[in-house]
Amino acid sequence: MPYLGNPLAFAYSAVSYQDLTGVTGSPAKRGFTLSNAVLNANEIEIFVNNVRQEPSVAYTAGGTTLTMLGDVETTDDFYVVFQGMAKQTVSPAASTNMSITDLTVSGDLTLGKAVQGKTFEDTTNSGNITLDFDTYQNFVLTLTGAVVLINPGTEVIGQTGFIVFIQDGSGNRGLTTGNQFFAPGGAITLSTAANSIDVVPYMVQDTDKILLGTPQLAFTALA
Repeated sequence: MPYLGNPLAFAYSAVSYQDLTGVTGSPAKRGFTLSNAVLNANEIEIFVNNVRQEPSVAYTAGGTTLTMLGDVETTDDFYVVFQGMAKQTVSPAASTNMSITDLTVSGDLTLGKAVQGKTFEDTTNSGNITLDFDTYQNFVLTLTGAVVLINPGTEVIGQTGFIVFIQDGSGNRGLTTGNQFFAPGGAITLSTAANSIDVVPYMVQDTDKILLGTPQLAFTALA
């Protein structure tokens, strides 16, 4: 029959370990204190000189009390593995591709590679254009007609990125915006030459307030 319930995740287990080598015990050679409480002898594995002991035959356990049913010398290699305390996680293996919708980090976050914001590219832009700030961080827009950036309603405070405006082969494509966009001096002017490439940085200051930086105009190849 088909599986019912939540889908299973890959699980990885880590167990606790206690080294009792050299501990005299009380009573000597027989009674020992566990670092973690257990329900019974089956929740732990006892090894003496790397030989596993049989539960309830070689030892008993309950709470934090371990009783060996034979003498354990202080020179014996003597340790406990707490199998009943196995902790499962869903930490993925290295190089595992994952899709995360929302991630909240309470401490420091160190990434092994550069962070790449998702970029929207469109080679035909004319008329009213709505930038989707919820899905994309950066935008590369080729202007094929006069463009109006209408108020998006998807921006998030603190979001930053850039907008690249590329004039098509004809050039002279104008740009106007809705009243949620702000620019130095209240105006933004792009290059007009055909195939010009301009970069406009942006920062979201507040809800309904997207600050556009001064355009970096007419990027060309270095000789």
